[in-house]
Amino acid sequence: MNRSRNLVVLSVVLAALAAGLGACSPMTPPSGDWLAAGCYNSAVVGAPDFAFSGTPNVKGNLTVALDIATLSLSENGSCAGIPLAAPYAFTLVRASSELVASSTCSGLGLGDGVGQIQSDYPAFPADAWVCNPPATT
Repeated sequence: MNRSRNLVVLSVVLAALAAGLGACSPMTPPSGDWLAAGCYNSAVVGAPDFAFSGTPNVKGNLTVALDIATLSLSENGSCAGIPLAAPYAFTLVRASSELVASSTCSGLGLGDGVGQIQSDYPAFPADAWVCNPPATT
């Protein structure tokens, strides 16, 4: 008798899981998040799309994508192509000022200055800064 009851319970659980999986929808970030993960386009001609991971202050969290067919960077807001990793990845930090951004970048090993990104990418907030990559020799 216990085995039959266990099978019924298992069937009910599996049916509930299947119903829940069918109703899944893409997760949206909770309100209050600083900047959602995703692809960001620029109004500046020739500026590449940036794919942001959704987590600020992490080295390499901002990438560009290379379209193999055209050997060019994605510039149409799609971030289509192969994301380029280090040393071609960028780092986006959240900071209240250039001094704070510079300090955050230095802490990540990227001490060659910062630049505010909002002027070229208006979808980024005013407190978004890009760490300059290390100078190559």
